[in-house]
Formats: sequence, C-alpha cells, structure tokens
Amino acid sequence: MAETKKRVFKPRVETKLAREDLRRLDELAKLEGVTKSELVREAVLLFLDKREELRNQKQDSETARMIEAMTNRVCAMLARQGRWVGTVYELHAINMGGTPAAKAVFEAAANTAKQRMNRSIEKDERDTIAALKKELKA
Repeated sequence: MAETKKRVFKPRVETKLAREDLRRLDELAKLEGVTKSELVREAVLLFLDKREELRNQKQDSETARMIEAMTNRVCAMLARQGRWVGTVYELHAINMGGTPAAKAVFEAAANTAKQRMNRSIEKDERDTIAALKKELKA
C-alpha cells in the first residue's frame, strides 16, 4: 500500500506597504538573493523573538525585585532576633550575677526568649511566603 503524505498548510499573513517600503524590500530581496516572503518571514520572527525577550526581561526583573524584598525582610527579622538575644544577655549581666540561682533564672529566661523568637520567626516566614505568593499571582 502506498503511503500518502499529509499536506501541511501554512497560514498566510498579508499586509500593505508604502511604495517606497516595497521598493526597499524588493531591492534587499534581490541583493540577498531571497524572496520578499522570506525576508518578511525572517523580520516577523525576529520581531516576535525580541518581544518575547522583552517580556521575559520584565518578568526576570520583577522576580529579582521580589527576591530583594524577601531578603530585606529576612535581614530585618534576623536583626530583630539579634536585638532580643542581646537584651536577654544584658539583663543577665546587669541584674543576675553569677550564682547558681541566677544561672537557672537566666536559662529559664533564655528558653522563654527562644520560644518567643521561634514563634516570631514562624510568623515572619508565613507572612513572607504569603507576600511572595501574592506577588507571583499579580
């Protein structure tokens, strides 16, 4: 049985050009030894590629902006946590002295501070994730 090939139809796109532009297209086609259709096809494809590239650049810069915002938020969060830890140590150094009872009080205070920091970090992480998801949807 003979195999039949399917015909592939390529859609057409038509346009109008000013006479001067058509003359320039004719000259370029002759100079390069190609048809006007080939030149126009190449021009349209280059145009489409460039437009796509510009769209991707916009998305890339938006992604970079979101990453920078998240980085700034994490840095602020870490700075806040560091201040809390510093405050606990200051309180210990100023008010508690070096007795075993003071050490136990300090450890209890440090554990409480760690728990609060963990809750705060978890909240900040949730807020950061929610903000990122919101930005990605937009």
